[in-house]
Amino acid sequence: MAVSLRRVFAAGVVFLLLAYYQFVYNVFNLEHNLGFFSRLWSALWGIIFSVLAAMAFDMSRMSPASEAHTWLSAITQYSFIVVSMCMGQFAKRRLDQDSIRTKEVQDEMLRNILKKRSQTEWGKNHNFASISTREEYVKKQALTTYPDYKDSIDRVMKGEVGILLPEKPFYFGVTSSTSSGFSKVLPIDLAAFKSIVYTLMAYMGTVLPKFPPIRSLGRSIRLFIMPRFRYTEAGIVMGPMSGMPRTFYVDLYLRTTTTPLEAMDISNEQQMLYLHLLFALKDKHASKIETGFSSMVQTFGLCLEEKWPQLVEDIRKGSITPDLNIDEGIRWKLINEYMKPDPMRADEIEREIKKGFDGIFKRLWPSLSVIVAATSGTFAMYAERLLRSYARGCTIYSPVYGSTEAMVGVNLDPNRKAGDERYTMMPTVAFFEFIPIEHIGEEQPKTLFIDQVKAGEKYELVASTLCALYRFRIGDVIEVVDFMNRLPIICFKYRTGQLLSVHGEKTSEDAFYQAMINTVKQWSTVTLKDYSCAESVLDEQGNRDASTHVAPYYIVFIELVGGDDVKLTEKQKAMLDDNLQLETYPYASFRRKDAIGPMKVNIVTPGTFEAFRDYIIHHSGASINQLKVPRALRRPDYIEFMKGRIAP
Repeated sequence: MAVSLRRVFAAGVVFLLLAYYQFVYNVFNLEHNLGFFSRLWSALWGIIFSVLAAMAFDMSRMSPASEAHTWLSAITQYSFIVVSMCMGQFAKRRLDQDSIRTKEVQDEMLRNILKKRSQTEWGKNHNFASISTREEYVKKQALTTYPDYKDSIDRVMKGEVGILLPEKPFYFGVTSSTSSGFSKVLPIDLAAFKSIVYTLMAYMGTVLPKFPPIRSLGRSIRLFIMPRFRYTEAGIVMGPMSGMPRTFYVDLYLRTTTTPLEAMDISNEQQMLYLHLLFALKDKHASKIETGFSSMVQTFGLCLEEKWPQLVEDIRKGSITPDLNIDEGIRWKLINEYMKPDPMRADEIEREIKKGFDGIFKRLWPSLSVIVAATSGTFAMYAERLLRSYARGCTIYSPVYGSTEAMVGVNLDPNRKAGDERYTMMPTVAFFEFIPIEHIGEEQPKTLFIDQVKAGEKYELVASTLCALYRFRIGDVIEVVDFMNRLPIICFKYRTGQLLSVHGEKTSEDAFYQAMINTVKQWSTVTLKDYSCAESVLDEQGNRDASTHVAPYYIVFIELVGGDDVKLTEKQKAMLDDNLQLETYPYASFRRKDAIGPMKVNIVTPGTFEAFRDYIIHHSGASINQLKVPRALRRPDYIEFMKGRIAP
């Protein structure tokens, strides 16, 4: 049964009257000879009714509210808002305090990690029990990468205890593999999970006060695709950190989203996106869009642009198209419980869409105030395109910076533009070290501690984490841009695994992205949709065929928007090579010496990168929620896929 704000207000009046009765008539009426416990019991009921009345009145002021709310979902969402605000403010105050005594907090973090892991096999082998300072830790524990843990993690997956963690992990987080070319599997225990929750609470304490419409009973459009979970030999669940298995608490949270709980087990992206759109469109009062990456919001908009006639027809008739290949039991339940015919809303959607797709999100959902999605690095490309088209008039907020290996920081300034996000580091989620940028090519470079870094300098991140990684090279290069008291504020620059290097020049993802953006501005008649690069050494067939390219070179695959027959001249393509030389001196130097050959720029057919995402999912085991299009292609089959899509 749907719940309206009028009903909530009426409930508040009833509870208030009951509270009045309990306090005045039963407790303070002297004609009643009530005993102490009777008065106490009656007072307790009065307090309960007063709290319920306050909740109901507060909820009734949270306009607008979703018309699809039931009493359970409305109370659940209200509770999430209140709890998130309280815990968020606590987390924010704690972060403020930690920023003043950053070194002491980090030293305490290291001591806790060493103490809890000292009796594990890894801890004993590295004498954790004898380490008392961070300097001793650096001497006794070498810098590590994932292969250093592979054998130990395999043993933990088989059920062995005391190898990396003192107890059995409750979950194994699986990375996407899109940056490194292979998936990493990491054990997650309760302490690591709590650090993730703490970071999310700090984010909620920031976003709720700064985006007042979120503090409403408007539901969230959560673009989530249920991943395919697997199990280890010991029966432990493994999957991406972006999606935990369904539990009571997960289901409670999912009830606050526009998509019904019954649809959430569907793992096919196209089917799930259609259902996300269908139920989001039915709910005019949705207040925010949430997902992992801004690229998913772009896909959501493209799906709307393609499927809107059928979506409008389904809303008008209260049906779900038979063309959608979903389980018939799920279809029956969704139609009978959630799909009442709504011709008025269907007409409204159709009118807005026929006006065009610029600003369509805000016109379809007037209460939509923020899109919560990662926009760091090259994800800024999708965010900027969204703000020029579908999401015009909205704010896109990238809340946290982290990975499966470790949470790193929280964005305390939601109003910064996409691509210029700054994250305040969280000193209680890991022990951090920093490799100066000039030394990241070394196997065991010297590191700096969190109180030794300088603003304006770039570093590779190293973390000792609660999920049993010690002095682990995460592979992210960051720049320290400012400080919150003594706590570094950083921005993400690029992944070391996404460097292009055909002659030792090491062209970063960030440098190539800047060159690409500057070049597209010169191609005034087209818009960049997506791109990937490769090193010619990985294109063995191409190297055998291309007799004109003796020196190694970069291969670039670009998808453009600007008409059905997008063409670029050779002179236009050469602009990308010229702009990259302006961005990075080593590349320019090698190009002048002919040690690196001219860049080979290929325009691919429309829809290539949507198809590429599907290919990655089916050939890498990555979850759609954590998928990042690789800017540097490391697998020959990825390169062959792209070559098969080159436009004639």
